[in-house]
Amino acid sequence: MITPSKEFWKIFKETDGAFSTPEAIALYNICLQVPQGQYLELGSHKGKSTMAAGIGVKPGTFHLVDPIFEDHTINKEVGRSVSSLCPHIDFTLVPNYSTAVIPKYNDLAFVFLDSGDHGEGLVNAEVKGLEDRICSGGIFAFHDYGNQFTAVARAYDYLLYTGKYTPIEIDWKEIFDYVRENNLEQGNKSWHEAGSEEFPKFVGALRKK
Repeated sequence: MITPSKEFWKIFKETDGAFSTPEAIALYNICLQVPQGQYLELGSHKGKSTMAAGIGVKPGTFHLVDPIFEDHTINKEVGRSVSSLCPHIDFTLVPNYSTAVIPKYNDLAFVFLDSGDHGEGLVNAEVKGLEDRICSGGIFAFHDYGNQFTAVARAYDYLLYTGKYTPIEIDWKEIFDYVRENNLEQGNKSWHEAGSEEFPKFVGALRKK
């Protein structure tokens, strides 16, 4: 397990968004395995998960999609924060809905899905629209996997069922031990609740064969 820098944690924790420090460590380590290419995040909000992914991926173009980017103040704020942590990445901020932009992208090395209300209809449309747009060795990651948004877990299982993807294991115990020992979640401006877990750990990922 590799952990981000102090500079990363300062900016990450000061950013609003439902993303825990264990989830950030998990996503960062997942993204260290992503092949070089184009990256896509659907539902970027203020860029909290983008930061964790961006410091892990290799130089490339990262497309961030969220209707919230219609707000020019938020657009500039997110662009500034992610670029400061990830100078090796060319970020494009797209003010639109996920299903409207998916057909524009092909041969993606990484996708992170965290858009809308995670309802069955939207999640299914997104996953089926993306499943063949990811390159061999590319990674398809999800937020809100394993919590109350059960459509996300079913979408994950669907991709496994197709035979096109294999699961990526996440060592949550090692991550939790590190976060606990360093009191890392303190001061993190995240609003989602842990539920039955000590920390939120709602990230899942699959690799395209």
